[in-house]
Amino acid sequence: LKSPLIPNTFSPNNDGINDFWVIQYLDSYPNCHIQVFNREGQLVHEANQYIPPGWDGNYKGKSLPFGTYYYIIEPGSGRKPITGFVTIIK
Repeated sequence: LKSPLIPNTFSPNNDGINDFWVIQYLDSYPNCHIQVFNREGQLVHEANQYIPPGWDGNYKGKSLPFGTYYYIIEPGSGRKPITGFVTIIK
């Protein structure tokens, strides 16, 4: 299995370019768990499977503001959790 390639920015502004947080190769980990938090530690996105094209930058149907968010991705398959940040650009 290839290691997931996780971009640290995306721009969900419906222009057709980088509108989703696309994580290459993560769809080959069927038991992965993804969590994204805002600066205050509030969970704003969670998924128990990566389904392309990925997260659209929304929380409860509303567009999140630009800024930095923090993620924990547990790929499963015995791999260690991956942590980092992703910035939403508008």
